[in-house]
Amino acid sequence: MRNTVLTIGPATMDVLLNVPYAPNGGRTVFSKDRYSFTPGGNGAYTAVAVSRSDSSSTLLTRVGEDEQGSRVVRHLIDDNVNTNYIIKDPVNQTGLSVYLIEEYGLGGSANFKGASAKISSANVEKAFDCMPLIVNTNLELDGEALRCTAALCEDSGLPFILDATGAYENTRLSSLVGDNVIIAGEKEIEVLTGIRPDSTENYLRACINLFDKMPLRFAVLKLGRRGAYIYDGKYCELLMSPGLQSVDTTAEHQCFVGAFCSEFIRTYEVDKATKYALAASSICASKVGGFASIPTRTEIENILN
Repeated sequence: MRNTVLTIGPATMDVLLNVPYAPNGGRTVFSKDRYSFTPGGNGAYTAVAVSRSDSSSTLLTRVGEDEQGSRVVRHLIDDNVNTNYIIKDPVNQTGLSVYLIEEYGLGGSANFKGASAKISSANVEKAFDCMPLIVNTNLELDGEALRCTAALCEDSGLPFILDATGAYENTRLSSLVGDNVIIAGEKEIEVLTGIRPDSTENYLRACINLFDKMPLRFAVLKLGRRGAYIYDGKYCELLMSPGLQSVDTTAEHQCFVGAFCSEFIRTYEVDKATKYALAASSICASKVGGFASIPTRTEIENILN
């Protein structure tokens, strides 16, 4: 029986350093606080968001055969994520991101994708053994593996949720077949369509442009504090965000994607799933941290009610 949300994407280890300011021009800056390690990665955040919304969650990723990879997997298991399809890579190290945290927010980062960049079509095909009810990934995935994912979803009659994170100019979406939903943030909207999402007219223009680029059932434009705009090829609606004060957006977008997937398989109504995801991501952004900021279903429903 199909009952799980399959997320395909990176799981990495993050190193957080508190600094007075981000250095440049060959300068060195010293952190007076302790540094910390915390699990991260777009795939991991999304999978945990699914699980905390009380849906079965499975993650396909690759980590190294190293201590960092083992720590990431242990954290995911603690959050009730199915890790049976996480591959231990004997050659490549676990991905690593170093974040410089200034007093008023993120000052910069350096990212090493490592083993997570090696997710292959063969890995994707094997992961479909988990019998997913819905599948999500993003544009950071290798092009061949991305096309394979979309094709397998079409063959299985499954909704495919494409997070536009990782979009770049001239990203080719036309080869992605099937029953698709795209979720795009403001930066990705402009990169993919050349249209700045700064008015309701441009929201609609951007959606029509996306529908022209790939087969879609829905486009969901995530517009920060302005909420989200949804379009199904005929009808459109602008949904408001709860508008909580934002202090840390580390996992906010992936929380939106995971919460959307969880609610979509419950209702198959994009407006309800989007409202739920807006509440989830707003709570997430109001807290500090990656995994620590992702809310539970109870927290989300309290905001909605």
